[in-house]
Amino acid sequence: MTALTPARITLRLHRFEVVAFALLTALGVIATVVVSARLDAVGYGAHCVEAMRVGAVPVDCEFKMNEFYGIVSESGIVSSLSLIVPFVGALLLGVAVVGREIERGTTRLAWALTPSRLRWFLHRFVPVLLLVAGLTFVLGIAADRLLASTEPGLDPANAFAQFGFRGVILAARVVFVLALAVLVGTAMGRALPALIVAGIIATVGITGGSEVHGRILRSEAVAIEEAQAQAGDLYIDQQFRLPDGRLIGWEEVERYDPPPTDPNFTGEWPTLPTVNLAVPGSRYREVELREVGALAGGSLVLLLATAAIIQRRRPG
Repeated sequence: MTALTPARITLRLHRFEVVAFALLTALGVIATVVVSARLDAVGYGAHCVEAMRVGAVPVDCEFKMNEFYGIVSESGIVSSLSLIVPFVGALLLGVAVVGREIERGTTRLAWALTPSRLRWFLHRFVPVLLLVAGLTFVLGIAADRLLASTEPGLDPANAFAQFGFRGVILAARVVFVLALAVLVGTAMGRALPALIVAGIIATVGITGGSEVHGRILRSEAVAIEEAQAQAGDLYIDQQFRLPDGRLIGWEEVERYDPPPTDPNFTGEWPTLPTVNLAVPGSRYREVELREVGALAGGSLVLLLATAAIIQRRRPG
């Protein structure tokens, strides 16, 4: 038996899910790249965006803008569908890796004959992991490419836009969902109930994790002068700088800068200098690495729990 034989057996056992996942992910990548190419071909670049910002729009940019944003509306549909596929695929494949075999009773013979249940588990899980992680990573890179096309002048490597749903973080989140589905499938031993439970837990887990990480990022926000703000910054709040350098929010601004009472006042209020509380886009790679590390750690814990259950579970 060659080293690749266990992988072939595993992929054959889950042929339908594997083929469907691969085809739908490939279609998502192709659709994303095609939409990106169409957007680039319009020629609505950073110069048009800057012209729109200052209010001096060249005639050619006006025509390009209508076509550009028409395609952008299509990209939203493509992006949404492409993101649904890897998470659903991870749930279906993860539950099936062990849970389906327990449900069908094939583990009785397999665990009786194999010298190591852990090796049996790795032979079934690793090929699925490599498939899901690899294809989703490619999809994440395509999502990076689409972001760069939909927001001309934005550098995805230094921007928090669509954080968590592109690049390597997308792959890390999908792998986490895969590991969770494997654990739930192993613990429950029934595919359909495990799929429902894993889907609920994954939704709560990803949402809760994003909220916790969002709070961490809010605590790390720094004051950035409005004129120095970049499109890739993660905006948290707007504050105002007092003459002594202190920052205040909207709830205090009237005490230090009372609103004008003159009905004919046409100036801007508040008159205090405005600053943005934000996480600089230049920190994106650092934050990305932290998020991937947390997800990888969570996935490892889930897989260790799965291995423990497999070692102790009765074959039936």
